[in-house]
Amino acid sequence: MNEMKKVPSLYVASATRQSVGKTALCLGLALLFREEGLKVGYYKPVGWRTKTLKGQPIDEDALLMKETLKLEEPLELLAPILLEYHYLDQYSPEDSPELLKKVKDAYREVSEGKDILIIESLHEPSLGESLNLSAADLAKAFGSYLLLLSSTPQDIAVDEILFESSCISGKGLGCCGVVFSRVREPIDRRIKERVIPAIERHGIRVWGVIPESTALTAPTVGEVAETLGGEVLCGEDFLSKPVENYLVGAMTPEAALRYFRRAKRKAVVTGGDRPDIALAALETDTSAVILTGNIHPDVRVLAKAEEKGVPIILVPYDTYTTVNKVRDITGKITVGDVKRINEAKRIAAEYVDWRGLLSMIGVKRT
Repeated sequence: MNEMKKVPSLYVASATRQSVGKTALCLGLALLFREEGLKVGYYKPVGWRTKTLKGQPIDEDALLMKETLKLEEPLELLAPILLEYHYLDQYSPEDSPELLKKVKDAYREVSEGKDILIIESLHEPSLGESLNLSAADLAKAFGSYLLLLSSTPQDIAVDEILFESSCISGKGLGCCGVVFSRVREPIDRRIKERVIPAIERHGIRVWGVIPESTALTAPTVGEVAETLGGEVLCGEDFLSKPVENYLVGAMTPEAALRYFRRAKRKAVVTGGDRPDIALAALETDTSAVILTGNIHPDVRVLAKAEEKGVPIILVPYDTYTTVNKVRDITGKITVGDVKRINEAKRIAAEYVDWRGLLSMIGVKRT
């Protein structure tokens, strides 16, 4: 078989197990590169079955990039291998040669005619190691520059990055650097003064520190309702409101009112048998009221919510279970989500040295 023609490519992978915003960074960089007159491609050699489209399993990130960048390649090429939760039931190590051939063949097609290819890894670099399809394995096969992304807020970020860099080196590949993302304001200074110097002493370059953006990470009321499997009792026209905080209402109405005034754009979780709490929440800046236990609310609550334009969501769980479920809900960029797409581009432009990345990769701008 002929040697693959290798196009300049950036392989973006997470240095942690946390949700770090890989897709947002890939999308933001792709849009910026395209504005420079470059023909940009996208590839996710190993994806995850997140939904179905026309009866076929797909990776939503690949769908987002295809539609937003108007890529001609079909989804089965942009994400040729889709893993599931029990992926060892799908494939075994004996399948590795065939799988590697499949991702290399797809690489040839998606990179054809491109000036630069952005490649996105799965949740963390080690995924696929049992099939010889880890981020480092594939980056080496494609001749890519491997960029790590970290959102760990503690000093342990240094160790995670150095450990991943060591694993990458063990594959005969170098780590081209790191980007920090979703950095909250209180720890921004420590990241810059302590964490980054500790990393750079090991010869690893930091290309950017992206602050937390609620425009990207805050889910909408509709996303919360969908994740919880809740019934929207009213306020269907306001499901696009962001949810930036979650508060539990389990006190007196007077105390609740003072408590609720401390947070804006929040969802209040309370029982359907507490109309006093729900009404207090509706007097403050509230994006949604989540009623637990499948207890339908008093008509006064529905009337006030309609008046205020606040959705009421009914869920079957108790309050404790509901709070645990909503804690991990984050906003996700989807096809046509212009607001989040523009925000991904803005933060990449403002906080990442993307021109330096292009230069390092060796891409000449027109």
